[in-house]
Amino acid sequence: MKLFAKGGESNFRSDSMYGTDIFVRSNSVATKGGRNGKPFEYGNAWQYHPRSDRHSKIACWGVMFDLLRDCALLRTHVAHGKVAFGINHPMRDFAQNREKNLDLVICRASKTSVKKVGRKQICNFRELAEPYTVILTAKEKADLAALPDVPLAEPTTILMAIEAKACMTEFGKARPRLYDELNSSHLTIHGDTNGAIAAGLAIVNIAPTFISPTRNHWSLGTQPTEINRHDQPRDAESAIAKILQLKRRSRTGEEGFDALGIIVIECANDGTPIKLCHSPPAPRPSDFYHYEQFIGRLAHLYATRFPGL
Repeated sequence: MKLFAKGGESNFRSDSMYGTDIFVRSNSVATKGGRNGKPFEYGNAWQYHPRSDRHSKIACWGVMFDLLRDCALLRTHVAHGKVAFGINHPMRDFAQNREKNLDLVICRASKTSVKKVGRKQICNFRELAEPYTVILTAKEKADLAALPDVPLAEPTTILMAIEAKACMTEFGKARPRLYDELNSSHLTIHGDTNGAIAAGLAIVNIAPTFISPTRNHWSLGTQPTEINRHDQPRDAESAIAKILQLKRRSRTGEEGFDALGIIVIECANDGTPIKLCHSPPAPRPSDFYHYEQFIGRLAHLYATRFPGL
């Protein structure tokens, strides 16, 4: 199969999306470091920690990977040096003067940048996989190598902004926080650039139990582990219902997300592999918030909104 043609034009159409499998595979591996490489307390290693943005980074990396595979126009723009990407990019709502860091943005190509991520200096999308601890299969690596690499840049004009948030435990407290964090994302994106595509991705946990890093204040194994117990699938259903209250828009000038996705996983945070949930309350393939529908919508929006870039 010919994956990529000279000049960026391509018949590279994804038969399936990789992002969800990459997410559960990569996050199944526990790490000892949190935000900015600072070790977690008591020397513990965690698959998920609320004070780390690792899960968001991996989720957004997967979205970008799938979007590159699914959107021929984006690949052409990258190959022709027209677009770049930025990470942890601060955007400011012009109307309300509020600022928020967005996980990943696609922007017009501008001054290239080198950013320290962990201990590694990165300057393109492909290099980001290692410091983000993204684990790829041989096929995924081959597909990544066949794509044009996206340079890291200091963003100027934003074309798309992606934000990912998770709801893993203590659902009563997490639901409103998750809603507020995602809601402020699209408000800030469109307050900064109304024509930008605002993408939100939510990860919801359906595991019946969860070991919370914020409730186990000791080195694991030295004292009895405190375990949070969930009322599933009710807790996951309530989180999904709250996420679906977020505003969505079908045209510029309105308020809301341009695309919204939900992934349901089973994560006990005890070192056992994280699983992807396909059965209800997980989205059905026909639901607009199913991951493949989410990527397809982003690809379509990019192709129709920026053909003259």
